Amino acid sequence: MLANIITLSRLFSTFVVLALFGRHRKLDLYLSATLGLIFILDAVDGTIARRRNETTQIGEILDSLADRIIENTFWIYFTAKGHLPIWMPIVVMARGFTTDALQKVFGYPNSGWTHALTRSRMSRALYGSVKMLAFSSLASATVFNNATLSTTSHILATFAVGFCLLRGLPFFFIRKTSCPPSP
Repeated sequence: MLANIITLSRLFSTFVVLALFGRHRKLDLYLSATLGLIFILDAVDGTIARRRNETTQIGEILDSLADRIIENTFWIYFTAKGHLPIWMPIVVMARGFTTDALQKVFGYPNSGWTHALTRSRMSRALYGSVKMLAFSSLASATVFNNATLSTTSHILATFAVGFCLLRGLPFFFIRKTSCPPSP
């Protein structure tokens, strides 16, 4: 399935970008663009799966897993390189673990503002765009050693963390009439 190939390519590309970044300035420019492409392809894989009628539960799980690995990898990388404060990846990952656990108990929001904020294509696209801009600008600030770009990157990263928390908030308002059986 083409969508799953794209998803796995995004994941592989993430590790290639990070393995090669910082070795040569000209290469870093291409890698910064590739970083942006990794996030753009996140929207493409789902669109292709829907248009080709190839949506599967395995594909959905693979896409979600790849999204988490890619996002967390970039948060950790830029923090380890000293470009972001440690609290940022901690908050993003803690929110991810919390919402994953709540989702397993209560399911995803399926209507109203909770659905619009967590599951709508617009919300997911906006969040993906903010992350893409934050990580791409962090990479560019590293390449160009530019203080203004670095400040802008921190603002975008802070906005991404805030939006991440906002998108996790509805999981605390979901209620199910019965709890799932214990494993």
